[in-house]
Amino acid sequence: MSYRLPHVLLLAVVSATGALSGCVQQPVEHNLAEQYPDSQQLELLNYQPVTAELDDEFKPTSIEVLRTGRYTLVSTSAHAGQSNLMQQMVQVRIPTRLNPTVGDGLAHTLDRSGYQLCSETGKPVIETLFSRPLPAAHYELGPMPLQAALQLLSGPSYQLLVEPVTREVCFSLRVARLEQTGGQP
Repeated sequence: MSYRLPHVLLLAVVSATGALSGCVQQPVEHNLAEQYPDSQQLELLNYQPVTAELDDEFKPTSIEVLRTGRYTLVSTSAHAGQSNLMQQMVQVRIPTRLNPTVGDGLAHTLDRSGYQLCSETGKPVIETLFSRPLPAAHYELGPMPLQAALQLLSGPSYQLLVEPVTREVCFSLRVARLEQTGGQP
């Protein structure tokens, strides 16, 4: 009789397991479109193609680095000032003994930046800007981006213009003069 007890016990366990597994309901996979009907009606309003400027906002936050020493890591990507020269950081100190003009300050700021100043000949607006004395507050600038330094030196009345092919920097008048608008000075 003891010989049959383990077989009977095994048979009881197997049949109980089979009976219980029949009670468990198998999950039914639903189609995602049925679960989320609104997701199929997605409308893209104001669709715009991705440009380089928009792409820059979504760059991955991880930066590739190169180990150059035990505790030194160097970034392998270009700095902002290397890929966009107008964003390079400049620090300007113009000697006071020169009695500089705005044109001298602009030329000194552009020195070794990769850009050159446009010619003022035949352009009265540019001649006026370049011939003005440089304010004492502009003898020392920075560190700041080159674009901000040039706009600061020219003042709010002038718009900075950049020719990317020849890497030439020039300025245009931003607002009309009072005499041209008929206003009283």
